[in-house]
Amino acid sequence: MSSLADFIKRPVAIQGREVVLLPDLVGPVPISEQHQYVESCGASNTCPAIHVRETDIEEMRERYPEYPVYGLWHVLINSGLVSFKRTLQVIPITQDDGYYIHCDLGRAEYSGIYEAGFFAADAGFTLDEAQVVNADLEQLVLPDQEAKLASELRFERQLVTRQAWSYLAISVVTVVAMAFGVNFLLAQVYDRAHRQLESKNAMLEDLQSGLDKLRTTRLTEVPNDQETLERLAILWREYPNIETEGSQSLEHPSMVLTYHSEQGFKSVPDYTWLKSRYDPKGLVTITMQNRGR
Repeated sequence: MSSLADFIKRPVAIQGREVVLLPDLVGPVPISEQHQYVESCGASNTCPAIHVRETDIEEMRERYPEYPVYGLWHVLINSGLVSFKRTLQVIPITQDDGYYIHCDLGRAEYSGIYEAGFFAADAGFTLDEAQVVNADLEQLVLPDQEAKLASELRFERQLVTRQAWSYLAISVVTVVAMAFGVNFLLAQVYDRAHRQLESKNAMLEDLQSGLDKLRTTRLTEVPNDQETLERLAILWREYPNIETEGSQSLEHPSMVLTYHSEQGFKSVPDYTWLKSRYDPKGLVTITMQNRGR
């Protein structure tokens, strides 16, 4: 079985895709080198953040522009090939050189390079206690996110931010439009109810005026408007939104009333003292004869 180090920095087929694997760094980056690295994977409960050197990404992009780039440890951890229970695991390059990863308490801690069997991070490490990480390409599983340059990551974050603001703006416009529509509809309902109230108040005032006139005027013959009032009561019961048209009086031979029909023409009862006319726009005009005429 070939060492995994043989697959680094050259195209390999993983899950049916041609990709390039790069050395990456698990855990904290030395302060003096932080400007050289870019994060390829965020921290999790089992692994700290993983970083890749930007110059390595640029070099592979120039050499193999058509292939995406992934970090080696990132791929191995994503594939479940790194045991968090083993303290020291290595990927040999030669007999005494290679890459290593250190784990502790069920979690990856940091990775690096060992040379001539010496581990700079901890002189107590020895190759005798190290476990070699071996795997065939068929065992590897690619992470969701490939390694990208810092400028590309900034652009993606800006794009997400712009999309979030766009969604927010669309939501605000939608809410404002709905509020305007509801307000307009309520205004129409209020105006119609107000007109109906004014019409009925005018009719009530007219009736009250007639009653006041009867109280103050001595008549040789007392008029009897009971029949007219009963006819009006019948119409109000049938059509609650009925309205009078203009200034009218019980003393007139007839009264003209109107109402708006939203469900089309509703035929009026068949009374000899009643006539109706329907306007296709929804207005029904009723002519009622007064006092038994």
